[in-house]
Amino acid sequence: MELFSAFLKSCQQHRHWQPTDRLLLAVSGGVDSMVLVDLIQQLPDPVRPWFGVVHVNHKLRKASEQEELFLRDYCLEKNIPFFQRDWEVAKHPKVGVEAAARTFRYAFFQEMMETHQATHLATAHHADDQMETILMRLVRGGQLEGMTGIQHVRSFGPGLLVRPLLDYAKSDLYEYSQAHGVTYFEDETNTSLSYTRNRYRQTVIPLLKKENDQVLTHFREFSSDLADVLSLANQVVQEKSEQLVVKKEPDFLELEIAPFLSFDAETQRQVLKYLLLDFYNNHPMESLRQQVNGLTSLMTGSKPNGQLDLPDGWKAKRNYHRLRFEKAVLSSATPALLEQNLFPGQWIALAKGDRIGLFEAAAFEPPVLPEDHYIWLDPAEVKLPLTIRHRKPGDRMTLKGMNTGSKKVKSILIDQKVPVEKRNKAYVITDSADEIIWLVEYKESRLSIERETDKIQYILIYQKEKRTY
Repeated sequence: MELFSAFLKSCQQHRHWQPTDRLLLAVSGGVDSMVLVDLIQQLPDPVRPWFGVVHVNHKLRKASEQEELFLRDYCLEKNIPFFQRDWEVAKHPKVGVEAAARTFRYAFFQEMMETHQATHLATAHHADDQMETILMRLVRGGQLEGMTGIQHVRSFGPGLLVRPLLDYAKSDLYEYSQAHGVTYFEDETNTSLSYTRNRYRQTVIPLLKKENDQVLTHFREFSSDLADVLSLANQVVQEKSEQLVVKKEPDFLELEIAPFLSFDAETQRQVLKYLLLDFYNNHPMESLRQQVNGLTSLMTGSKPNGQLDLPDGWKAKRNYHRLRFEKAVLSSATPALLEQNLFPGQWIALAKGDRIGLFEAAAFEPPVLPEDHYIWLDPAEVKLPLTIRHRKPGDRMTLKGMNTGSKKVKSILIDQKVPVEKRNKAYVITDSADEIIWLVEYKESRLSIERETDKIQYILIYQKEKRTY
């Protein structure tokens, strides 16, 4: 079926929007989004809503200026409302540019939806994007829900985010553009193997398509089937979870242990995962599996009392037949942090608004500024969880650049002429074997490595409260 006919039928059957809705199209100038704009224009009046174009000039390529001018003129000629914003170069971070660009882009889209009372934001994600996303998440690991890939519809800002091209291959979009004379721009960075998605796109995906020319269809069906199964399973898991909850507040959760012990092991794991994600407002937790295993041991163990450190300063405390999730309360008369576990994907608050975080470098979003302190780590060499604490008498650490030996932390601070009152407040970060990885602000250990963009690495970062954005 010709692409427009299939697109029209899909719009009528799935009702992505109503004619009375207000639609914003996220347009980059590439073939995907330009085809989407053309398809929307061709829709008959009973199906086509009011729509406008939103565009971000990321200022990352010289060609972006030409693309912006083209889109502005195109929309003027077609009488399409056009809303555009620049991502100023001064706001570009040193690391995590892709993630930071996406954050800026979608914040702008949401703002435009609110400003112009739009009900829908439409993006031009297609079947190849879906396949790439699923493969990347499978390789990277994570929660099962993420393996469903990109969803056709989800909530966003004041309305919905829709992907009406998700069922079509990128080759279909190229064919349509050629047949209908759709002008578009090719982003030269799409061929660079410096980016993870491009490596999949240029090397892995072509091999899979060669193995089976129906692979895009199979990935689409896998995504749909997995979403269906998870939807059914989550209904059961939610019912089981509600049997445990004694009290639930935004900053407090108390569970009854006895019903939990009656569940089989599979249900126990899924219930704890559900409760944790719900308690943390579905924020990504890289160490989720580790937290679930720790909570299972705490609840099924023979000891009537115990506790487990959780991300963001939370603790799970068992008291006989109940388990409570509580935020650690720190005394203002003592240092703001004496000892706290640190897991990937979280920040730990320090004194005076400072913070330390551990993240996968490729997914790190906040900008890194010159006044920040950070080191790179090899995940294979780091024994999690890390611990942030104040220095202790007798602490020793290896030093970056020295192949053998170690040195007393006290001597390092004296050598650097750190005042006595600051020495006692110095933070050290250790791994689970209590090996010091970093004497924060002052000295790195041998576990600190150089940044390599083509490898999976952690960034361990210390940010002070007074930062300029």
